[in-house]
Amino acid sequence: MPGELPLNGCDFLMLGFDREMRRRGYAGNSCQIELELDSAISPDALRKRIAELATRHPILRAHPGGWLMPKWKIPQENSPLPQVRVHREHSGLREKICDEPLSPKRGELFRFDLVERDGGRMNVVFTWAHMLMDANSAEHFVALVGRDDIPLPALEQPISTRPKKPLMERLKLARKSVLLFDEFIKAPPRSVGVRFPDAPKVQRFCVERFSLEETTRVRANASKVCGALGGAQFHAAAAMIELHQLHQRIGSPSASYVLPMPVGLRPKGSVEPLFCNQVTMMMTQFLPRHLDTTAAAVAVLKPQIAQAMRDGLIEAGVAVADISRCLPLPLYLFILKSGLRGEICSFFYGDTAAVTPLLTTFCGATVLDFTHVGATTPSPGIGAIFYSFRGELRVTVFHLETHFTAAEAETFAKGLRSRLLNL
Repeated sequence: MPGELPLNGCDFLMLGFDREMRRRGYAGNSCQIELELDSAISPDALRKRIAELATRHPILRAHPGGWLMPKWKIPQENSPLPQVRVHREHSGLREKICDEPLSPKRGELFRFDLVERDGGRMNVVFTWAHMLMDANSAEHFVALVGRDDIPLPALEQPISTRPKKPLMERLKLARKSVLLFDEFIKAPPRSVGVRFPDAPKVQRFCVERFSLEETTRVRANASKVCGALGGAQFHAAAAMIELHQLHQRIGSPSASYVLPMPVGLRPKGSVEPLFCNQVTMMMTQFLPRHLDTTAAAVAVLKPQIAQAMRDGLIEAGVAVADISRCLPLPLYLFILKSGLRGEICSFFYGDTAAVTPLLTTFCGATVLDFTHVGATTPSPGIGAIFYSFRGELRVTVFHLETHFTAAEAETFAKGLRSRLLNL
């Protein structure tokens, strides 16, 4: 890693979320991938492979530093390597791993936990700091770690796939985002907030798995309502209806719901640059009257997406993120939340589509199942990530115990499942 690489705009946003969560007493903005393997693997072989990759890519042991325009600071020669820990499966272990923080300030950007199970099987939990890379990059990185027949990415990686625009042009683009938020706060969103202050400050998750037959039904419903390429729109609309229902059930109505939809910035089919976030957020808003049916929600979502494409709002989001990197994190977060009067968003949403087909094996063992786990800030305290593994749809719903009970999150997940399957 020659010199010092600056964080790109989305890296900086994820660093901001990490700061916000840690300030509130949570583990931080860490995401996870869990693999279920048919047999145990060697921890030493995994450590050797990680050491090889960390030597080739020093960013894997770097730490974000700098008050203004933060950069990845080059690690020292004797910096510790990422951890590979071995556990015997027991009750509560998965939750413990989920809530154990990383230490990005000391260069701990990821770790692997190997969980030995009865019958000789093993689960691998990969935890990474979201400021390092996005979910699609993380999938590819896990495949790189678990297989030595995949070409390694280039040593020197650019921080952006798009050329920088002149400053004045970026400022004009950024103003478009400001005007959009001005429209949003005419019906300001309100998250549920802390309802259980004595609950532990931890995150929990549940996974809804769809069979091949059920996945085919969901895709047919998506095509019927959104068109052939509207799967992500269908998922988002269904999630927002269920979020509205959840607010109604617990007696916490909101004047609107604001949903950031991630938009990939990489060239189609590419995973590089690997060690940074190549996404921006397309902001959308729903009013309660839009959330009676999935078709009605999609009818509101589609024009917003079309407007974002037509008016350059995606480029505007990139510009805002890029300009924000020159701000101290506390000031950046204050400005970010002030746009929605103290809110960040109403729901954290991700849709990574098909898991990379490279993840068929890991360190010689067959991969039987795959799980994505996202992270959510204290506001809104709930989110979901959609993905498909070997053609089968998965939805992971994650929530904070200070905001929602496990029963409420499970009811949300079951309602979302039913809505996806039944128009």
